[in-house]
Amino acid sequence: MKKLVGVLLLIFAVSLSFGQAKVVVNEWQVPFLNCLTGPIAAIGEFLQWGAEYAADEINAAGGIAGKPVKVIGVDTALDPQKGSVEMARIVKDSLVAMGPVPEPVIMAAMPIAVENGMVSITATTSYEYAAKFFPWTVSWFPPTLDRLPSLVVAWAKQFKDISQVVQFIEPYGPWPGMAGAHSSALKSLGIKELPKVDVPTDAVTFGPLAVKAMAQNPDGVILVCNAEKAAKIIKELKNLGWTKMNHILVFSSADDAQLYATGGSDINGVQVYNYLNLETSNPRWDKFKTAFAKAHNGNMPFSLSPNYYDALYMIKEAIEKTGITGDPKLLKVERKKIADYIANVKGFKGLLFDWDMKDGVPTNKPTYIFEIQNGKKVLVKEVRP
Repeated sequence: MKKLVGVLLLIFAVSLSFGQAKVVVNEWQVPFLNCLTGPIAAIGEFLQWGAEYAADEINAAGGIAGKPVKVIGVDTALDPQKGSVEMARIVKDSLVAMGPVPEPVIMAAMPIAVENGMVSITATTSYEYAAKFFPWTVSWFPPTLDRLPSLVVAWAKQFKDISQVVQFIEPYGPWPGMAGAHSSALKSLGIKELPKVDVPTDAVTFGPLAVKAMAQNPDGVILVCNAEKAAKIIKELKNLGWTKMNHILVFSSADDAQLYATGGSDINGVQVYNYLNLETSNPRWDKFKTAFAKAHNGNMPFSLSPNYYDALYMIKEAIEKTGITGDPKLLKVERKKIADYIANVKGFKGLLFDWDMKDGVPTNKPTYIFEIQNGKKVLVKEVRP
């Protein structure tokens, strides 16, 4: 009997050793195609910071499958051509990557990742951009027409006197599509949408744009433009007599430092929506907030700050759960394992909340509406699918 038990234990040990392939790398290297210089370098910096913070945290806890991880910042400087050159270099031997950032570089560089069958997680763009490159990326957000209308409905329903709304729209990347989702929400409520006000990307004065909007007598305003422009437009609206500040809604992409630095006290009462709730508390998130503020002049994390932190943890989970070895001879097979895993990960433990993926799309992420009060956001409403 003892002999039989010994044989069975030996068979179990042998089968277990075959099931757990040996990691052959000394360090996991994850390139991150990011804008570290150029017009959006300030955004690129805090995205990079989040990814590197995650790497430090992971390494302090023993690494990925027992090996340290290093995030390698690859600067594209918001140049699609440079992004393509860098992606062509990365796909030669990288197991997985993060980025690119933002949309012009995504559109130029991601086809190279797709052609070579390598996952590169684009965690800051809309579903409509990311979906073009499935299964070699995932979307960090559900489809725009699924997630944004409910937010605008929740905002507008607070105020019975909103009957007609004007949108200020900057023609950048996915932003006009996001404005379109706002429009569908207004239509569902029977709210009249006034002719939009176009915000040129190179605009430096905003008084005429505010005058154009006010001439239509709106009782609600939605801003779909970058943070600095949004703040300057709000100032101009106030100069023209606008007083109902919570009847102004700022979309998520404008919820960053420039909105608050430029807007100052003039944006008190304005409402914003995004995925990031600073009032949420858990040990990881509280520690992240403290470290972020220390590294960023006391500022709390901005709306996209956790995205590449979570992306690196998703890569970690994929490597560990699928037995990735990092063996160059298995590069094609192991890249596909990562793609298959992250497309349908269940119960992924993000920095703020857990979520599931279905075919590359998150199914249950919450969103939030806040009101700005003295430079800080106060939660108004949580909105779930």
